[in-house]
Amino acid sequence: MTKTYDVVVAGSGNAALCAALAAREAGASVLVLEKAPESQRGGNSFFTAGGFRFAHQGLEDLRRDVLPDISEEEARAMVVPPYTANQFYDDLMRVTEGRSDIDMAEFLVQRSRPTIVWMRGQGIRWILMFARQSYQVEGKHHFWGGLNVEAVGGGPGLVEMLLDRAAKAGIDVRYGHGAWRLHTDSAAAVTGVVARAAGGFVEIPARAVILACGGFEANPEWRTRYLGPNWDLARVRGTRHNTGEGIKMALDIGAQSYGHWSSCHAVQWDMNAPPQGRRHVPEALLPAGHHGQPGRSALRGRGRGLP
Repeated sequence: MTKTYDVVVAGSGNAALCAALAAREAGASVLVLEKAPESQRGGNSFFTAGGFRFAHQGLEDLRRDVLPDISEEEARAMVVPPYTANQFYDDLMRVTEGRSDIDMAEFLVQRSRPTIVWMRGQGIRWILMFARQSYQVEGKHHFWGGLNVEAVGGGPGLVEMLLDRAAKAGIDVRYGHGAWRLHTDSAAAVTGVVARAAGGFVEIPARAVILACGGFEANPEWRTRYLGPNWDLARVRGTRHNTGEGIKMALDIGAQSYGHWSSCHAVQWDMNAPPQGRRHVPEALLPAGHHGQPGRSALRGRGRGLP
């Protein structure tokens, strides 16, 4: 008999794995479905520097429960200014040109620091971003920009730590299983998911399904449909497995199409550079959030456009 899970999570990036761990912590039986093979796990989270933006009150505040291993001697050689909730909120509104949903933005900002502490409790180790977000003056490292903390090992380290924790917590993970279709009952409640695997389709009963399987940036047809001509030629910067199945599954059962579909986060492509030196686009194409708020997977934790 096929096991019925309390929660099935589609995806194995930071958002997906944090959702899986939170569900398991609440006592649920959890299955993670990852479309990619194990060697390519982690979605776009794998391709990041593992940096997290969250509100805090400076170095001494961080040393309490985020970076407790920093010694007094090390602390004297660092200057980490506060990044207040107001600064975070203002930055979010600035880069989204005021289009962010106010309630969602406030919730993100207010819950940002507690979430980082919770993640540390799940086994994520944090360090300061010396290489990217600091400069040295008279023997002291001065941090700037609000994005000051990263996971040990960057994106690959973050994914590895989360999956190690998931294994210890008793969360099942199936690689090479891409969520394909949602099952619903007569009341339109989700009752399970169909996954596509090497051997065919697998039906998995579930009491809840979380779709954290990315956008459609690796789908040339969808890029052209929503972004316009020649976007099929764009080179994907992150995972090649984000082809929009999660979005399609939701739409197929009547989810509301929402937000701004015709923009993305992208970087330049120098046509004069040799192929190995060209920059690629786009990074992630989730439909933008409320009133056009750029979307992103969970606590890579920042509004699109914040460095």
